Amino acid sequence: MPTTRLLRRVGRMVRGLVHLGPRNATRVVAAWVLLGLSRFAILVLPFSLVRRALGERRDVGSTGPVAGLDDATSVRAARIAATVALAARHTPWRSECYPQALTARALLGLARVPHVVSFGVRRVDGDLVAHAWVHAGEVPVTGGTGRSYTEVGSFAWVPRSARSR
Repeated sequence: MPTTRLLRRVGRMVRGLVHLGPRNATRVVAAWVLLGLSRFAILVLPFSLVRRALGERRDVGSTGPVAGLDDATSVRAARIAATVALAARHTPWRSECYPQALTARALLGLARVPHVVSFGVRRVDGDLVAHAWVHAGEVPVTGGTGRSYTEVGSFAWVPRSARSR
């Protein structure tokens, strides 16, 4: 019986991808694969290696070089946000904020969208809770705004062509 249930689930997922259309389905599948790779990297690599892919370290709380985006770039960022959120809902592994942040970082970089990956902490019932979020200009891509967390690390990425401006 478990095989039948799995086949039904896969069938529903395939039908859902078909309804998205080829371009959006390809985006969701790419995000799904990147979520898996991100989760794997988190499990096997030290943060010092992962951090190299995040971008340039920023001072905590600075707005830096990613303050505002034009309309077309904001739309690309919002599309990536929706894609990562959809793919994360359908992974058989844990795809919380950190794998989503790494996946968004990769997709935003490929789309040449300037963005910031942030890490923060807060206390919840005496326990320290960590969180990761990504924003591109004013667009929260993954993890929300992070306002309820104390930012402890932040990494900015800007395309080379925009760095000299």
